[in-house]
Amino acid sequence: MKKQIALVSALLMILAAVTGCSQKTANADVPSETQPSASDVLPGTEEETAAQDERLDSGLSDADWGGATFTVYIQDTGGKGTSAEVFTNDFEAEELNGEPINDAEYQRVITVQDRGNCVFRPIVVFAGTADGYKQITTSVQAGTNDYDLCCISAYASCNALVNGILMDLRQVPNLDLSKPWWDQYCIEECTFKDSVFQMTGDISIGDNKATLCYFFNKNMAADYGMPNFYDMVNNRTWTIDNFRGYAEAVDSNLDYDNDGNHTNDKDDVYGIYIWDDIMMGIVNAAGIKCCTINRDGQLELTLYSDKFVEAFDKFTAYAYNKDVTCAYQRAGYDQDWGQIAFREGRALFFLQFIGAATTFRDMADDFGILPLPLFEENQDRYYSSAASFSLGLYNIPRNSYGTDDYARVGWITEMLAYESMYTLTPAYYEQTLQNKVSRDEDSARMLDLILATRTYDFGWYFQIGGYNEGIMNLLRSYSSDVSSMYKKSEKMATKTIERNNAKIAEQINGN
Repeated sequence: MKKQIALVSALLMILAAVTGCSQKTANADVPSETQPSASDVLPGTEEETAAQDERLDSGLSDADWGGATFTVYIQDTGGKGTSAEVFTNDFEAEELNGEPINDAEYQRVITVQDRGNCVFRPIVVFAGTADGYKQITTSVQAGTNDYDLCCISAYASCNALVNGILMDLRQVPNLDLSKPWWDQYCIEECTFKDSVFQMTGDISIGDNKATLCYFFNKNMAADYGMPNFYDMVNNRTWTIDNFRGYAEAVDSNLDYDNDGNHTNDKDDVYGIYIWDDIMMGIVNAAGIKCCTINRDGQLELTLYSDKFVEAFDKFTAYAYNKDVTCAYQRAGYDQDWGQIAFREGRALFFLQFIGAATTFRDMADDFGILPLPLFEENQDRYYSSAASFSLGLYNIPRNSYGTDDYARVGWITEMLAYESMYTLTPAYYEQTLQNKVSRDEDSARMLDLILATRTYDFGWYFQIGGYNEGIMNLLRSYSSDVSSMYKKSEKMATKTIERNNAKIAEQINGN
């Protein structure tokens, strides 16, 4: 197991552009076995040291910022240590404690402080998912320059954008968004004309944890004579139609607790345990976005089409089958009940996010991880979106300080992301794979694929037309009237887009 972890860590160090930073490359959507692989490197060997030394050039020389304080604003949405915890603090470590992610967070900060003669000051602020921008707004408008860098929810970040308090990152000295430690899909899909206001990449593990995926129980799959799902992903037969057949193959009479109930019974066995937010991911996985940013740098409503309706119908055909799918939230249970059922071997498939993998360490059965299925085999690539309410984006406030201070902020932010590629991202892989999945090199490659094919949907983040909740409400009520849901909110969506486009244009023209 340790050998496998070392291999994956080395792979991350050498090929980080394909993994944690989700670098967009020509072969990002090629089956994983055709991508480069690392040699088998063991911890503590000369080979491992050599692999670590093969770093890319950061493009930055060491600097002296005179001991200046670098203040990072971190949104906290509550629920720490519980199933309600939805947001990740990438600056939580206060000292080394032997835990991989903690030590990686700590080490990268110490390294950047030493190389730049600066001091990090993280500030955690509790705020509702969409409200995390308000305290930053107060600082910007008052000219107090309280925060140099901010990590806030995608919802809050978009609210900050239309309120005109975010800096165009392409205008920040020393910040090079073309580098592989920045998520190139994010940069591409978050670009308004020539301006970028939001970013993520190796600087964070929160985006990785929030990325949606399918877990499957390997023991159950073998018992039911299932095919090799990894091969299906690689040869592009892992489709929404084919998935249905496997989910429906699980015995529909498995009243595990013998209570006479098999409708959303959290204690029974099902083909699928489903989480509400997966519905947004299913739409994106089909290559559909609620909104896209067009060439003029404007939001454009792109949700509704025959393909959208068909994708919704294909998915709900089995999601609404109460013999196949347990929608445990309908019975009032929180998101960790699905994790419990999967961990106890009562689900062939569990549909949630990658972050759940770390809860399966004590699981008796082996499990695997898969991307959300394709809409059809000839789709251009896999599309892996993150749960919108827990996705964090990094922003630089539009402060009133001068070019020298922006140069300081750009240098520290860039160096932080660069160091994270060699510390935080490998640590996250190590922790995620330090469980039953670590026995499975194919699942490690699946994780590479999922994180290298991320997609970003501003229709969800701006909550255009309330469509993000609208499609989940259909799922919650077992309704298939997706056309009426769309049309009911279309006028409101159009007006919201027009208003947002006008606000965003002001930001673009002001840079």
